[in-house]
Amino acid sequence: MTVYSSRDIRNLFLAFFRNRGHEVLPSASLVPQDPTLLLTIAGMVPFKPIFLGQVKPSFRRVCTVQKCVRVSDLEKVGYTPRHHTFFEMLGNFSFGDYFKKEACQWAWEFLTEELHLPVERLSVSVHEKDEEAFRIWRDVVGLPEEKIVYLGDEDNFWASGPVGPCGYCSEIYYDTGKERGCGREDCRPGCDCDRFLEVWNLVFMEFDRQSDGTLRELPSKNIDTGMGLERVSAVVQNVESNFETDLFLPLIRSLEGLSGIPYEKEKPAFRLIADHSRAVAFLIADGVYPANEGRGYVLRRLIRRAHRFGKKLGLAKPFLHELAFRVVELMGDVYPELRRNETTIAQVVFQEEKRFEDTLALGFARLEELLEEARAKNARTIPGREIFKLYDTYGLPLDFTQEVLREEGFSFSQEEFEEEMEHQRARARKAQEEKLSGLKGQKKEEELFSGFRSTFVGYDHLSAESVLLALSDGNELIPEASQGAEVLFVLDVTPFYAEKGGQEWDTGWFVTPSGKVEVLQVSGPSAALSVHRGIVREGRVKVGERGKALVNGKRRRGLETHHTVTHLLHRALREVLGEQVKQAGSFVGEESLRFDFTHFAPLSDEELEAVERRVNEKIAEDLPVYVSFSSLEEAQKRGVVALFGEKYEFPVRIVRVGDYTAELCGGTHLRRTSEALVFVILSESSIGAGIRRIEAVAGWRALEMLRTSRKVLQEVRELLNVEEAHLLRTLEELLEENRNLRKLLARERKERILRELREKLEEMPRGSLVFAYLFEDGLDLELLREVADVLRGALSRGAIALGTAEGEKVKGIIAGVGLGGGTNLGAFLREVSRTIGGGGGGKPHFAQFGGIPKSRWGEFLRYLEEFLKAHEAGHGP
Repeated sequence: MTVYSSRDIRNLFLAFFRNRGHEVLPSASLVPQDPTLLLTIAGMVPFKPIFLGQVKPSFRRVCTVQKCVRVSDLEKVGYTPRHHTFFEMLGNFSFGDYFKKEACQWAWEFLTEELHLPVERLSVSVHEKDEEAFRIWRDVVGLPEEKIVYLGDEDNFWASGPVGPCGYCSEIYYDTGKERGCGREDCRPGCDCDRFLEVWNLVFMEFDRQSDGTLRELPSKNIDTGMGLERVSAVVQNVESNFETDLFLPLIRSLEGLSGIPYEKEKPAFRLIADHSRAVAFLIADGVYPANEGRGYVLRRLIRRAHRFGKKLGLAKPFLHELAFRVVELMGDVYPELRRNETTIAQVVFQEEKRFEDTLALGFARLEELLEEARAKNARTIPGREIFKLYDTYGLPLDFTQEVLREEGFSFSQEEFEEEMEHQRARARKAQEEKLSGLKGQKKEEELFSGFRSTFVGYDHLSAESVLLALSDGNELIPEASQGAEVLFVLDVTPFYAEKGGQEWDTGWFVTPSGKVEVLQVSGPSAALSVHRGIVREGRVKVGERGKALVNGKRRRGLETHHTVTHLLHRALREVLGEQVKQAGSFVGEESLRFDFTHFAPLSDEELEAVERRVNEKIAEDLPVYVSFSSLEEAQKRGVVALFGEKYEFPVRIVRVGDYTAELCGGTHLRRTSEALVFVILSESSIGAGIRRIEAVAGWRALEMLRTSRKVLQEVRELLNVEEAHLLRTLEELLEENRNLRKLLARERKERILRELREKLEEMPRGSLVFAYLFEDGLDLELLREVADVLRGALSRGAIALGTAEGEKVKGIIAGVGLGGGTNLGAFLREVSRTIGGGGGGKPHFAQFGGIPKSRWGEFLRYLEEFLKAHEAGHGP
């Protein structure tokens, strides 16, 4: 068997299918267009709209090497030879062209004649209902019947998700040898042992699964195949594990150099880190950044898992960024986005590792508190809910916690921990269901109006003569609707822009001879369908009626203005901050815009000013805004920014603003930049690690805001009776004077309070351990701390409890004096809060509380006195 490198296999695969009429396309982004998917999990994901018949393909035959990320088997990564998070999927696709016969023949030919795999080691499986595929393998390819196995849905039915394209499949297996198997005589493809390795999956895409589970035939029969590069490389390179191939070994060797530990000693840790480092680098290169939800959470989790396993190799400090450089070095020529974002990748990884180190420090501090509290009670068990908090709130890995507990002789309730974990899973499921409810609604709209199509003319017209094709009350199609009814409807021709690409929808009216509907919202459940949501305001409307669709021109102008300046803002940010800046999201509304982008520090005043000035310069230059169409490949060659990684729509729509910027975009825009009038940045902030947000306004909205600001400035100037040139200095002087007066008042107030409390301290009954006072006028805690520190010098033994009322609740501090070593005021607060409410915590001799019911203040003080007396006597409460 010929040994090929992974690079050879990629090239051979693409050349093989190019020679058979396939267009070779680049890998799509790991961030999919499909909102039902978190990440690109398979080679077919970018082509899903084609399989659904929503988009017309520019090519009938395509082949790709698609980068993918899956985290469904995350816990197995590193512990098995073949589970990965990031992997490359070799795939050939047919969009209504060839079908099962050619797919089976070519797959067999590539494996046996190009890769020279021994025929005697290959066998196939087919779906138990797919007799057609069985006959092709037997009669056309020439496999003996004993080499063809029937399997059920679990093995031989493929789907991209709960809804969408799916179909029977046929898998090709490689026999790794009896010594790798279970030893049973009937061992065959589909067995759970490691003997028969699935190499290539051929999916015969025939159906579209609906939200209710029914299978609807696709408009045309399609082919989707997938062969994992990591797996086929292991077969061709004759190694037992994917991690021993040339895709992983260089990373493992680098990790050996960093750690000083040989691979054989800690295989799972080496494998997991090597795997995760690839996924991390590719995710960041495609614009994913660490976050607490969604794909950002996937990235954060991968970085933290890799960092945690690095500790098993003695790597105590951030190291993963160094391995990221190695990933770029190994794969940057195949995937240029890695080289373009090399610095960004390293920065994001280092920052997240460093942040995780800080998180671990906080978690361990809390764990020490829990252990101290348990020792004070002579307990050896930590509540499972507290261990879950360490895991969930502090991010402390469970195995770390378990290790510390074992060393200290403690345990925790695993059942209670799992109970809390299940509560979290339930919350996550509910959140996911709520997130998908809108998508299901769109799917329902698409099904409701199945067979209807809309032609959008809103780029050029704000009104159109239209026919009411279909009408619905939201549950079923109806022939007509009367005044007051809420309706969904489809027009044959519509000027209304549907919400998409970050731009809000148009509003307006649809007027017929017999009625009038106010259009409140427009959605686009598919590329060829616009669904209008509105209310019948007058008369009645009927299916088949002709009427006039009228877009609200004022709202449309606001949307066009903010969408156009969004393009200018994107380019200006890249000019001022660097070409590494990428769009991470946007919102285009009538009143304002939001623009999210990748950057690792707040923008300085100078940078914000430079960006704002650059945008306004382009507005003043009166640049033309024009649209053209092209293939994606040609557009990318000309430097057009492709924001979402589409690779299937044809032709793509390119929006150019003079020679300043060009982006793929489906939104509505101004005709010339001067129509935007003026651009003003309102704010700049962080919305996540490495993601910044700018909020801004343009057009008449910006002018109105500037006029309002000018009016306020004028009123302030008149109020202070100073010239505008001296206004800032006058305000600074007034503020400084105010600060000095506040300090003087605070000092006098503190001295007055101390005099009063010293007098009361002298009246404290003999034998009392608690001196307490409740202030009614809402003092700040900082003042209470200062007062308590002074009073401690006048108290030889006991505690000072000072509270301040805020409505019916009390907050404050407790300061201990001369207390025994086992006394812990922080632990007392946590314990007593369970009885009387509120909460608090702190150090053994100084703690802070809040939320204590005012009506139970006296009860709180009695508990404190009893607590101190109990510890004075040498035992706990």
